[in-house]
Amino acid sequence: MERLETYIGIEPFTVLVDDSSRLRELAEKARSLKNLSFDKKLGRTKELTHEGIPLNAYEQMIVWTDRMEGINVFSRDGKPNYEEYGEAFKETEKFGDIVIKKHPLSHALESGAGCCRYQGALFFVLGYEAQLGESHFLQAAPVSTGINTVFNQIVQNKEVHTVSIFTESLKDKSYDYSVKNPRVFEQVFRKVPGLNMYSYHTTSEGVVIVSNRDEHCLLLKKD
Repeated sequence: MERLETYIGIEPFTVLVDDSSRLRELAEKARSLKNLSFDKKLGRTKELTHEGIPLNAYEQMIVWTDRMEGINVFSRDGKPNYEEYGEAFKETEKFGDIVIKKHPLSHALESGAGCCRYQGALFFVLGYEAQLGESHFLQAAPVSTGINTVFNQIVQNKEVHTVSIFTESLKDKSYDYSVKNPRVFEQVFRKVPGLNMYSYHTTSEGVVIVSNRDEHCLLLKKD
């Protein structure tokens, strides 16, 4: 287990949390929530996360892909008709790039779009700044073969609060995998070989971020 001085530089589930003016702006708003009750703080931290990443990139990728499949976007010679359907190509590529490729958190903030791993990382950072909960874990669970979801679990008074910014941000709830599998967030990966697992904990020294290779550390005691 390693104690960290800052969340800048952590890389949960391949998303590098890098410094940016937008992140600093959101972090300042989150710090103003410290004195609220847990429930109000939880709701406002969610709102700030949606404010930082308003679009669900996975949903948008599917929406634009479906639009392209419903029209003939290729010209007679079989080449993409960019002149007439340039926006569809551009939007499909943009959101697909965010979902499939590896980008830092600043990219999602600049784009205003991100999938579960960006959303989870941002909620974790803002939760830390707001001092949300006694402990907060960044988690992942399998959705289907080769597809996982990232979400957050906050512990307060021995009660676990599970938050999926991804599912909350969906406009079309047919993409919500928790509807088909209500227990998806109970199937947490206990080990993720090769990745650092991140959490923060309230201690006598204040709120401490910790990193552990492959799996989460045990809860730190609140002195």
